[in-house]
Amino acid sequence: DGLGHKEEVIFDVYFYSENKTINQLHTVVVRKNGKLIIKDEYLKSKPCKKVKSKADIFNFDDCDIDIARNNDEMFLLDDVSITVAFNKKNKDQLILVDMLQYTNVNELSILENCPPELIAFFDPSVEYLNITKKGKDCDIQLKFKNEEEIILNKTSELNRYLSSGTIKGINTFLNALRTFEKGGYLIVDEIENHFNHEIVSTLIRFYMDKRVNPNGAMIIFSTHYAELLDEFERNDNIYIVRNRNGINAENLATVLKRNDIKKSDAYQSGFLEGTTPMYDSYIKLKKSLIQFHKEEV
Repeated sequence: DGLGHKEEVIFDVYFYSENKTINQLHTVVVRKNGKLIIKDEYLKSKPCKKVKSKADIFNFDDCDIDIARNNDEMFLLDDVSITVAFNKKNKDQLILVDMLQYTNVNELSILENCPPELIAFFDPSVEYLNITKKGKDCDIQLKFKNEEEIILNKTSELNRYLSSGTIKGINTFLNALRTFEKGGYLIVDEIENHFNHEIVSTLIRFYMDKRVNPNGAMIIFSTHYAELLDEFERNDNIYIVRNRNGINAENLATVLKRNDIKKSDAYQSGFLEGTTPMYDSYIKLKKSLIQFHKEEV
C-alpha cells in the first residue's frame, strides 16, 4: 500500500535448487491501476561447484541470463513470477504454509487427527482429538482422561474446551510437520500469540535440529519476544523493524557489530535505537495517568 504510482521495489532473491545450482531471481515490482505487477524479471543460474567462498554465492556478474520475462507473452499473468517456469522445468515444488490470516483469529484450521504426542505436549489432560471431514461438515471426537467423549460438529466449538494456546499449538505444529516432511517454508506473524516463551523456543529448535528437520525447512516469523533473539548464533538471519519516518527493516548484522553483547539486551536496552518506547513518551503517558486520577478525585 505504501508504493507510489511512479515508485518501484526491487527484489534480488538467491536460492538453491535440487538440480545443484545456485540462482539469482531479480524482480522489479510496480503499481499499475491500483494493482502490484511485475515490471521486469530475470533469473540467472550457476553450478554449486563454482562457489568457492561465501562471497561467490551472491556474485552473478559473469553469469548469463537463463530466463528473462517477456511481458508480451499472453500466457504469463503480470503478477506471476517466471519461477513458475523454472520450477516446472526442474520439477521443483515449493511447500509454503502461510499462517498470517490466523494472527488475530484462533480457530483450528487443520481438519485431521491430531497426533497423541502433540496434543499431550499442549494439554496432558486430553486423551485424543479425532477429526473426520464430511463434505462441508466435520465430526469431532474429543476425549479428556477419565471423562466421557465429547462429540462436536464445528471446529469453533473446540474453543469452549481447549485453551487458546492448545489450539494455536495444534495449528502451528501440524503445519510445521508438513514442512518437515518435504521441506518448505512456514510463515507466522506474532508467533508468541497464545504461546509462552518455552513453546516458541521449542518450535525454533525443531527447525534447527536436522534429525527433526532433515529436508531443511525454514520458519519465517515476527515476534515481540526479544529473548528469542538469543536462540540464534548468527545475526544475519534477523531483521529489526523500526519506525523512523516510515517502517523499515534492517539486518541485525549491519546494526550490531559487537559479538560480546546479548542480542536481547541490545534490543531491550535501547542500544539499537528505536526498539524501545521513547523515554519522553513514557513520561508523558505516566503524567497523563496521574492527572486522570487527580481529576477523578
